[in-house]
Amino acid sequence: MKVLHVTNYFRGTHHHVGGAEQACYRTARMLSDSGHEVAVATKRFDAGSMTETPPFPVHPLPVVEDHLPKSFSLYVEAIKWYAIQYDPLARSSFRRLLRKERPDVVHFHNFQFLTFSLVREAFRQRIPLCLSVYDYWIFCPKAMLLRPDNSFCAEAHGTRCLPCLPKSYSSLQKRLLGIRRMIFDDCFDRVHRFVVLSGHSAGVLKRYGISEEKIRVVPLTLPLEYADSAADAPAPHISRNSILFAGWLNDRKGVHVAIDAMRYVRKAVPDAVLYVIGGRAKFSEEYERKFHSLIEKHGLKDRIVFLGHQPPQVVQQYLRKIGVLVIPEQDENMSPLIMVEAMLLGKPVVASRLGGIPEFITEGKTGFLADAYSPEEFGRKVVRLLKDPALVASVGSAARKFIREKCDSVRVARETLQLYEEMRKGRNGND
Repeated sequence: MKVLHVTNYFRGTHHHVGGAEQACYRTARMLSDSGHEVAVATKRFDAGSMTETPPFPVHPLPVVEDHLPKSFSLYVEAIKWYAIQYDPLARSSFRRLLRKERPDVVHFHNFQFLTFSLVREAFRQRIPLCLSVYDYWIFCPKAMLLRPDNSFCAEAHGTRCLPCLPKSYSSLQKRLLGIRRMIFDDCFDRVHRFVVLSGHSAGVLKRYGISEEKIRVVPLTLPLEYADSAADAPAPHISRNSILFAGWLNDRKGVHVAIDAMRYVRKAVPDAVLYVIGGRAKFSEEYERKFHSLIEKHGLKDRIVFLGHQPPQVVQQYLRKIGVLVIPEQDENMSPLIMVEAMLLGKPVVASRLGGIPEFITEGKTGFLADAYSPEEFGRKVVRLLKDPALVASVGSAARKFIREKCDSVRVARETLQLYEEMRKGRNGND
């Protein structure tokens, strides 16, 4: 079978590589390793980003922003993000690529900046297509489905979203939000299957109105590339009582909770250090000021080390060395990729009791859950682990066993291929 994956960014061709990009890489790699023909379409490659050679063809697609000054291109990206899901350059290049590659299936991942115009083109050429949903951007301009009071938002996008958004350009935001659902729903009708990572996420899609017959739950595959690097590869020197946060520095990932939790950790474990791996997110300057003010206010500067955005290989080495991973997700997350990686390496996780995360963590057995908005509870559970090496060992062992079974690559490959075959055969009358 020949599968074309579509993603904004890709490992080995872009600096911007987060969980969704890693998931795309691993899905493509899994299929390639199984003997299937794989190709990837992504945005124009970043200069100096080719740190590794992908094991399959990766095709760059131009977008309108490529031909604009950087200061202006950010606003074009924002307009795409909010509602205007059309890019004539990306669509025309994608049209030629589809005719050249002639894939059996097109698998879309996070591709907001390439836009839904690519979905329309694949549909026009009568190629079965699916969309992997890694966050809730397709329903919410903040990708969180979260109200200001932290309650779950079941209403989805529309002008009602304005109170949750930056106050700048509110009149333009209102116009874009007024047409967002109509544009998105029209494209959803052309998607043959939606792929989610947890049963909770399947429920979110159903509540939105997507037909249950079009939704498939397929867990993340294990990090196949971990086998490419030796476990004893050079590793960073880090504090004995070490905690890791890895994720984009935005409110959705909750780094402020991890930082605030260090107030409580420091009292019980004075030499504990929080390592923060994460790139700066677009339009998050105000949020960054808030969490830096927390550091100043509580005198935590010597307890927190910011490492910036790091390539996957470096993240892996930190995961191998740290004592505890914290995942203070602030929204109804599906299944954080970093959680799967840590569990595979036998590392204990303290994560938010939200979304699909509890489907992976049994309290006190395969990890620990905390109130997403309680730095104190996060801190308390981190301390419990740092002070009990035997507990760390037992939780880590149980986590590794659980994740190897749930995310077994052979099983995930089988379910993914079944999904593709189902689309090709047009089962359930949805195609």
